[in-house]
Amino acid sequence: MKKSPFSLFSLVVFFLLACKTEKPCKYKPSPIFESGLPHVLQYNFEVEGRYSLESLLLDTNVLLEIHQDICTETRQEYRFAVQGDYSQHPDSLWLKEATRQLVFLSSFSPKQAPLRAWADVIEANRREMRLGEDHEVEPGVFVRVDRVVGPEQSTLLLVFSQK
Repeated sequence: MKKSPFSLFSLVVFFLLACKTEKPCKYKPSPIFESGLPHVLQYNFEVEGRYSLESLLLDTNVLLEIHQDICTETRQEYRFAVQGDYSQHPDSLWLKEATRQLVFLSSFSPKQAPLRAWADVIEANRREMRLGEDHEVEPGVFVRVDRVVGPEQSTLLLVFSQK
């Protein structure tokens, strides 16, 4: 059965209209960090509606990108990128490194101190956690630790979400 050009056009219009009906959010993401903090060599924060991207180049040669999506549900994704191939490291290393990085970040200023609590949550749940899987730490609150490895660069992913 051949579809008419009109039905294809209708389908395209339907999807375009569906995409534009995104409901407005009463919350906007705010920066977690700022320029001028210890260990931060370069800093940038961009926000568009309910999404933001925060980028920090740290003096530890780590590029940290934080993606936020704040609306009825909240999602923060931390991406710690380092040069090198870490593909041979065990899963347990990535979970320990997530805790270590959060403790480090929490030391920058009192504004970042709450990150220490997330480090404690990961450490307390580390034995039950699996890379790439959401782990519910409280009803509706999830933590996920994952990694992306390659021959030139490796990235630790850390996702906090509330659904």
